[in-house]
Amino acid sequence: MDNNERWRLEEELDDKMRLFNQAEELIDDYRNQFYRKTSDLADYVHSFYRELTSEYGAPNTQPFEQTVDEFNWFLKQKQEELEETRDEARRDYYRKMEE
Repeated sequence: MDNNERWRLEEELDDKMRLFNQAEELIDDYRNQFYRKTSDLADYVHSFYRELTSEYGAPNTQPFEQTVDEFNWFLKQKQEELEETRDEARRDYYRKMEE
């Protein structure tokens, strides 16, 4: 393999890694926004029900908590897919470099 081919492969890998890093940052941003907004929402709901507890009892937050858990699972799956794709790109790069 000549130097131009090696350089091209290195540039391809750098571009892919840059995209993976950007995707990872997006996932982290979504996670942070989600935590911040759900925390604010949970505080609001709890303060609302705190005033009504004597008449209506405690709020049923199970659907809300289930949605939070589902979203966390979804983000975790996306993170794992990203890691698998990143590892596959690295393996492909090293395989090509050995040819």
